[in-house]
Amino acid sequence: MLKGTYCVLDDEQDFLTVASGAFKKFLPDMQGVFTTDPEEAINLARKDNPVIFIIDIVLGGKTGMEIYQRISAVSKKVRVIFVTGDENFVNDENIKNQILLEGSIDLMEKPVKWHELAIKVKNNMQLLLYQCNLEDIIAERTQQLIHADRLATVGTMVSSIIHEINSPLTFIKTNQEMCKYAFGNIKKAGTYEEALSIFERLIVPSVDESIKGVERIEDLLNSFRRFYKREDIVSEVDFSELFAEVKNLTSYNIRRSNINFVIEIAKNVPKKIICKKQELIQVITNVVNNAVDAFEEIADTSAKKELKIVVSGSSSMVNIVVSNNGPEIPKYVVERIFEPFFTTKTAEKGTGLGLAISKQILKFMGGTMYVENKSKNNPTVDFIITIPTTYNG
Repeated sequence: MLKGTYCVLDDEQDFLTVASGAFKKFLPDMQGVFTTDPEEAINLARKDNPVIFIIDIVLGGKTGMEIYQRISAVSKKVRVIFVTGDENFVNDENIKNQILLEGSIDLMEKPVKWHELAIKVKNNMQLLLYQCNLEDIIAERTQQLIHADRLATVGTMVSSIIHEINSPLTFIKTNQEMCKYAFGNIKKAGTYEEALSIFERLIVPSVDESIKGVERIEDLLNSFRRFYKREDIVSEVDFSELFAEVKNLTSYNIRRSNINFVIEIAKNVPKKIICKKQELIQVITNVVNNAVDAFEEIADTSAKKELKIVVSGSSSMVNIVVSNNGPEIPKYVVERIFEPFFTTKTAEKGTGLGLAISKQILKFMGGTMYVENKSKNNPTVDFIITIPTTYNG
């Protein structure tokens, strides 16, 4: 049985009755919908299943092209064959060109040759199913590539993870030794008041600091766990939480390189947007890490290094600008910076996929990213990310 559905939309009930009989004869294995109601056709498209529409080009006070524009806006898995009883439409080359530009398969004249129309529906449904299957495979492979890049990013962060964990572990160990020392003093104390004083001065602060250290380790590990986990969830994301994750993932390299890292969010920017949180974190983390690596090219160790994220925008679109005052990017690098596998780094520093995948992620979200190089008029290298506040993928 050929999967997929065809839908005949016409304002003449007699035409629908004839169409029903003809398609049952010529397309017995396909599911058909016959309707005079454009909203029923649009609701069918919303199910996001493959559908071939057969639409009269004139529907009362509306045109079939207007209806199909609404249909194709809610689903990419639809195709259309227009039909008309007006020979002026059939003979008008401008109209034919227009409907083909709208993505139409054909414009057929009434009375319809049902066997010919059925063949067009069947053949184009087979093409549509093949295309949808291919797109699903590409989407899955792309998600695998995005996840692979995330894992590669984590791999390059292993040394920073170790350092970030070692730091609180060191003072946790020191605090435990202090507790043991204090306990020894308590045993030697002559009075309850002396013992309580030692407990409050030495043990309580040590325990408090140790708890903070454990919380820091938990927070850090949770950030990395969320980062490398494959997740395909669209959700409401708070900007403050998002940038807290980015800071956790990049904090060691930023401190090690003595970079002043600032985040500014304009007052008019929505506090939350709808997106795939981990993928947006991946994009921003890739850009930040890229900037940190660029600072390593500065020979002057006393140079002031600044990395700044500025968020601006409106209720519909948000701009995230990641700027650094590091060196200008060579022109040949700018021209290829978003190409897959292009990199000027050593193998242990990266795969050359980070920025290419980041741009692809943003494309899925309905956004984009470009770079403005450092120049006489621009004191920083700016990566400009533009995304809608509502996920468009």
